[in-house]
Amino acid sequence: MLAWQGQLQQLTNKLVHSDRRLLVLVEGDADWALETVQVALAGLGAESVLWYSTRSPAGAWTLPADRYNHELGREAQQGVFDAYSGFNPDALAALCGNIRGGGCVWVLCPPLDEWPRFADPFARKIAVEPWGVARVRNRFTTRAAWILRQYPYRAHLYQRSGTCAPGLSVPQLPDLPVQQRRVDDAGCVTDCQRTAMELILKVIQGHRKRPLVIEADRGRGKSVALGLAVARLAEAGKRIVITAPRVENAETLLRFARPHPDRPFNAEFYAPDRLLQVLPKADLLMVDEAAAIAPHLLKRILSHYSRAVMATTVNGYEGTGRGFSVRFHQHLNQQFPDWVRHEMRQPVRWQEQDWLEGLLQKLLLLKPQGADNIDPGGHPSLQFGEFTYQCDDHAEAQLNQLFELLMSAHYRTRPSDLRSMLDGGNVRLFTLRDAHQVYAVAMVACEGELGGNLAEHITEGKRRPHGQVLPQSLAVHLGQAQALGMCHWRIVRIAVQPQLQGTGLGSELLAHLLRQARAEGADGIGSLFSGSAAVLQFWHKNEYACIRVGYQREATTGAHSLLVYQGLSDGGQAMVQAALTGFHEDLPIQLMLTHQQLPASLVLQLCARHHSTVPATLPNHERDQQALQRFLAGYTPYENAAAAVWRSLWSLPISGLAWDQLPESERKLVIMKVLQNHPWPHCISTLQLTGIKQARKLLRQALARGFHWTLSN
Repeated sequence: MLAWQGQLQQLTNKLVHSDRRLLVLVEGDADWALETVQVALAGLGAESVLWYSTRSPAGAWTLPADRYNHELGREAQQGVFDAYSGFNPDALAALCGNIRGGGCVWVLCPPLDEWPRFADPFARKIAVEPWGVARVRNRFTTRAAWILRQYPYRAHLYQRSGTCAPGLSVPQLPDLPVQQRRVDDAGCVTDCQRTAMELILKVIQGHRKRPLVIEADRGRGKSVALGLAVARLAEAGKRIVITAPRVENAETLLRFARPHPDRPFNAEFYAPDRLLQVLPKADLLMVDEAAAIAPHLLKRILSHYSRAVMATTVNGYEGTGRGFSVRFHQHLNQQFPDWVRHEMRQPVRWQEQDWLEGLLQKLLLLKPQGADNIDPGGHPSLQFGEFTYQCDDHAEAQLNQLFELLMSAHYRTRPSDLRSMLDGGNVRLFTLRDAHQVYAVAMVACEGELGGNLAEHITEGKRRPHGQVLPQSLAVHLGQAQALGMCHWRIVRIAVQPQLQGTGLGSELLAHLLRQARAEGADGIGSLFSGSAAVLQFWHKNEYACIRVGYQREATTGAHSLLVYQGLSDGGQAMVQAALTGFHEDLPIQLMLTHQQLPASLVLQLCARHHSTVPATLPNHERDQQALQRFLAGYTPYENAAAAVWRSLWSLPISGLAWDQLPESERKLVIMKVLQNHPWPHCISTLQLTGIKQARKLLRQALARGFHWTLSN
């Protein structure tokens, strides 16, 4: 055994004894790094090695490049992350989560001094046509090298000229306490897991309407605890319904929930949208990765199931749960004051104060440090500006604040979002801030400038280049082909400190963005998001027109996407007016076809500007008036007057003063039955009416009051 191999063995023994993990940089050219790590692992006798590399040895256990959670729940003794195959932050976080205590993650890479100039293959994933890789920045790798130089707990294998033997630098690792663990009869390893199981069993045995929320960072055994609890309850004859954003998110839970696949299993998985459609009976509802499900879906699910357990990863490559705490805890406090929260802090695969986990949290901002002492009663005079990262403590503090803010405002944020934010060649960050703190932030993507064969291929449906959302939506879905060559600003995310939401900061930031975009010659500015009536109202208030609603619900949020836009140049204004006219001309028919499932509140918001944009062109025959009067007087059923009612509604301001005065149940019934043509049973079930008689009476009453108020004003 060579001297450097002996030193590595001593380091490994120290790690095994402390049950903690370490990062090892293998710095040198690509071929040398690959050969050296294989020699090092062979010398250590590593039996289970998980690779992330396009150059992994034949037969090696590999992490698929496009499925980072493929090995979720499995353990490896060592991990190899090949930066020469592309520095993918999601893959790095996923790989590290599979390494158990006593192991290392070996990063094959150039010397740290060369990282700012590293030709990273992952840049192709970030590049946006027509600008390509040339515009992709290197701030992420530059920052990573800066952080690694400062972090004391990492080892360093490096290539030396004139000799085949690598140089080795080993850190001085402190002696830390080691918590001895054992697997108990229930299958739990830590006290946090045992407590979680006990609390889950209490949910099904105790009072109703007391949901349990389990929160944990990755590696705490959350999904295992859920699965063990499901197995015990299912064996006792309880029916369990399981949901998660995707079935892959519940893979570990389902594996531990059914230890004997050949036996009957009294639990079933449903995707969130399918769950709300079917609403199967259950003794307990189990929700894994709840933070990645839209809050309005969770609210609907909780309103139906009286006994529920929700678990979510707070920090991990699957997506952050930080926004869950900000957005959903308030709802629980209001609707379920006796809800229970359990935080799982003890790692299962490694000890607390793990050196690798500490580095990842800094490197990928898994636990960013947000702004302190935000005064909800007001805010000082703020400055609008563009954030540009530099490797210093001040910029790092700002980056932590704005990334934490964006995380809290979005249902899912991955480590790769940090890289796109720093390195995206068309991505810019704008803030409202004072000298110390960020109060509001907007992430903007500059899009468009597409021409030639690429533009032709887009309009013909042959190409869908990444990162060109607004121009492609305008050209392909709305028939505005000229949008491809224009310059657009797309607001990817916008967030305001939670304590200051509703104070006008969001609108102030939008106003600044509008002026900046106009000054830089943009043709228009817009956004595409999974929408609700409240969110759309915010954009309407700021003079953005909704010009498209997606035809299908998004799988995770269960909501339809909304495209809002405001033209800035003459060409941009003409384009958005043409798109808006077409949208409103089609809306009456689409509400009965492709948009029949839109929530009534969103339909009302969409209709709010309908007649201010498109003059009423539907015929208003005398026989319609007669049919309407006969229905309102109770002389004929709705079915005989349905066409007349529909035409009459679209000939009047649908959501003006009159309809706003109607009770919510009446307003929703008019929209669902008349505008969206839902069957009576669906209306009765959704609005929780007693039956067809009440529904007919309520509709007649709503239309009578609505038409009377509208026509009399």
